[in-house]
Amino acid sequence: MCYNRGIIMDKTWFDKQFARALKAGQQRRYTEAITILEDLAARGLADGSSPEGQSGGESTGGSDGDSGGHPEIFLYLSRAWHAERMYARAAVCACSYIALRPDDGSGWFFLGRTYLLDGSCDRAVQALRKSVSLNPDSVDARALLGTAYLKCRKPSLARVVFEEALTLAPDDERLNQGYLNALFIEAVRSYKRGDAETARQMLTFLINNDIDGVAPRLYLAHSLRDLGYLPEALGEYENAIEFAPDDDALKWYPVSVLLDLGETDKAAQLMSALGESQGEGALSPEMVGLRIIRNHLERESWAAAAQDARSYIRQFGSSAQAHALMGEAQRGLGKTGEALNHFRRALELDRQNPAPRYGIMLVHLAARDWASLRDELDRAERAGADADTISYYRVLCEANLDEDPARILPSLQDEVRKQGAVPELLAALARTYFRLGLADLAIGWYERVVVAQGGNEEAFLGYLACCEELAGSAEGGSERLHRAYADYLGRWGDNQAIRRDFVRYLDANGRWEEAADQVEILVGQTGISSSDRQLALYRRKAGQYRKAAILYRNMLRKKPEDRVLLSSLVYCLDRMGETASALRLMSEANRAFKPDADTLLIEGRLFARVGDLDSALMVFRKVVDSYPRDERGWEEISAVYAKRGVPEMAATYAQKARDIRQRAQKSAAGKPAAGTVDARKSAAGKPVAGTVDARKSAPARTAAGKPAKSAIKRATKSADKPPKAAAAKGRAQPRAKSPAKPSAKRGGS
Repeated sequence: MCYNRGIIMDKTWFDKQFARALKAGQQRRYTEAITILEDLAARGLADGSSPEGQSGGESTGGSDGDSGGHPEIFLYLSRAWHAERMYARAAVCACSYIALRPDDGSGWFFLGRTYLLDGSCDRAVQALRKSVSLNPDSVDARALLGTAYLKCRKPSLARVVFEEALTLAPDDERLNQGYLNALFIEAVRSYKRGDAETARQMLTFLINNDIDGVAPRLYLAHSLRDLGYLPEALGEYENAIEFAPDDDALKWYPVSVLLDLGETDKAAQLMSALGESQGEGALSPEMVGLRIIRNHLERESWAAAAQDARSYIRQFGSSAQAHALMGEAQRGLGKTGEALNHFRRALELDRQNPAPRYGIMLVHLAARDWASLRDELDRAERAGADADTISYYRVLCEANLDEDPARILPSLQDEVRKQGAVPELLAALARTYFRLGLADLAIGWYERVVVAQGGNEEAFLGYLACCEELAGSAEGGSERLHRAYADYLGRWGDNQAIRRDFVRYLDANGRWEEAADQVEILVGQTGISSSDRQLALYRRKAGQYRKAAILYRNMLRKKPEDRVLLSSLVYCLDRMGETASALRLMSEANRAFKPDADTLLIEGRLFARVGDLDSALMVFRKVVDSYPRDERGWEEISAVYAKRGVPEMAATYAQKARDIRQRAQKSAAGKPAAGTVDARKSAAGKPVAGTVDARKSAPARTAAGKPAKSAIKRATKSADKPPKAAAAKGRAQPRAKSPAKPSAKRGGS
């Protein structure tokens, strides 16, 4: 009866705590809600591994969907972290909920929502499809799935999803808007594929349903023109201009259509109104078409320029000018292969014009394809390209193709004096200094490039490499390296290789909480849980025992027999002030699995911590009976007797421990003695050295007065081992001496 009354009290306590968390979340006090929910999860109430969360005793793991726990704790934790924009942590909590309730569509929904806002569109689609399959009547899940398809650039699939959702909620304006957005993207794609009739039908429907503006009218006009409906196309171009009356580039489309209609005088009048004279020669659609393309290029409207260049070539055939303009548009879009093809086609059509060669050189420069650029320089020089331009590009190639840095340095310095602070030159100069071993000179030049071009990743990688080189030698170098890592990942957060370097740096410098945060982001990006031990270790070292305990419980569900995970969880519970729960968990584990000296010592220590010295003494006697050559059991019995005020017995057992240690040292030829348990209090209340995350550098002593290692530390030496520290003096390990090659770091694992 007493036990049952205790369960009722526990459940009442849980209900009160959970209600507090929900109320805090509703009032947007998310930090408070998270603290309460994490405490509940760390106690084992989420997965049912605590007697407070089920009708049985403490369980070491193996709980499932019928555990009797409260998995919704993880679901609300996920939502709270999502509200705090901590998406990686929100995803981890959502996955924890799904592990316990895999058939609940809400878990998959919130996981998909988090992935979507974190930019992981493909994984968002997978999660949301699962949510819809489990809960097909959920309008919210279908709406979010349609949005995810749109972000993945799959408008046809998005349109189908929105159509299905509208059958469930035909008056939902959000669904209708999503459907129309998907239809517009599909209409544009249809036009670009050459299906002008389908595009016309879709765009007409959209405009009739209030999806109106410059883009719908413009593409409708393009479609009508391609279909030969010139008067209608002219009207739609005029409608588009009404939405953007200050856009002079749009006003050239009516000029072109009027020429197609044979109304040359009206076309000339429009040109005059635009401030353009007809010039020499007859006014022609070809001339106006090229002018429209140039207008887009001048405004850096690359996609519009490419579209009109494509239409021009389709209507008037290939010409050197058209292909050169198309090459420039593709270069602006970052499409290297397409740009090179069009520039080379322009050269084939007009061998006497060297202009496309400059375009080819710019494409290779933007792609950092130095070998191809160097090859192109010889051809451009023979074709009569500008000598200064050739010299400039040649110096850049030599600096980036690992030529002898001492030889090319004077040429680089001369070019900098001639050309001024051109970012490409400054980056090449910085790289050359770095390759000469002069990181202190290189870093300033890299910094100038990074300030001038915030999006220059290659220069930032060079700056980061310099910071790594100087971290241990320059005053404040370590902090500067820390800022460089943080700034880089703030701009290029998908570079997992650099993030792993950052984790190594943080580990080497003891920044445990930040290291844990970075590992958590990596887990979110990769979807791989192999870093869970590392993450839990960092959380524990940072003193975030609740977060660590949640991770250890999750891992124990998969590996309930893992003693290292169990010991780590027990340690976290003890540090949380839940010593009684830690003792209950350790005692049950020792009954369920054959105990070893380490787990028995931990159990005995915990009994001593709660003041049950009789039980502690009984457990320590099991240690000396089963492991008589392990001096730790004798030391702990000595500590118990000392605490009880029986000095004679304490001295006897302490002497026994010393004798065992001396014999072990002689037989091991000086090897250090084995250790005791973690850095909690000994039975006598004195600190004992080291657990996995012991924060004291100097060794403590046991009750017997001898230094001792930790049983948990020995047990977790390999399983909980953090990544190898990068280098001495707290520096992250420097990458190869070629900082101008970011491809080695981008996207690697």
